[in-house]
Amino acid sequence: MIVIGLTGGIASGKSTVSGELSRQGVPIFDADQNARDAVAKGSKGLAMVVEAFGNEYLTAEGELNRPKVSELVFRDKQALKTLEGILHKIVWENAESFLKEQQEQGAKLAVLDVPLLIETGWHKQVDKVWLVAVSRQQQIERAMLRSGMTEAEVVARINAQMSLEEKRKYADVVLDNSGSLEQTLAQVQGELKKLLGDASGC
Repeated sequence: MIVIGLTGGIASGKSTVSGELSRQGVPIFDADQNARDAVAKGSKGLAMVVEAFGNEYLTAEGELNRPKVSELVFRDKQALKTLEGILHKIVWENAESFLKEQQEQGAKLAVLDVPLLIETGWHKQVDKVWLVAVSRQQQIERAMLRSGMTEAEVVARINAQMSLEEKRKYADVVLDNSGSLEQTLAQVQGELKKLLGDASGC
């Protein structure tokens, strides 16, 4: 089984690529969704976050106060490290279970969709790194449109991530998402064909 690590910066169009892979029948592990589930109400992860940061990071309903936590970790690097330490351990355990399950089911390909694939070192655990790339200006415009954040807020978030230039050094495949949707999907389908050719020879 070939394991693809799919990554990309904020508003790069990673979900478009992930959606197309899923439509083509490739099993996807969504690390973002998994991280959200890891701190759901009543979860072990949420208890660990509360233990680390305090009850004031809970809502009145007993759920994680995401905006408050985001604000904290964005300005406090140590708090970010603590949160990532909690989340990454839980999410990686789930990713390993997912891969084991896919292997047992005879899947030829499986995808780990992980925004911080390279930063966490998880790129070392996959066979191929696929990077979704757009220009910085497109990233800013799309993120503003999608999230309602100001340009300064988006730029601050982009600057807090590993640069696209740095990520390119780790990528086996760079999918250019700066053109039309059709062009992006054609690239995904082309790369998929190549990989399935390789996988059938395994």
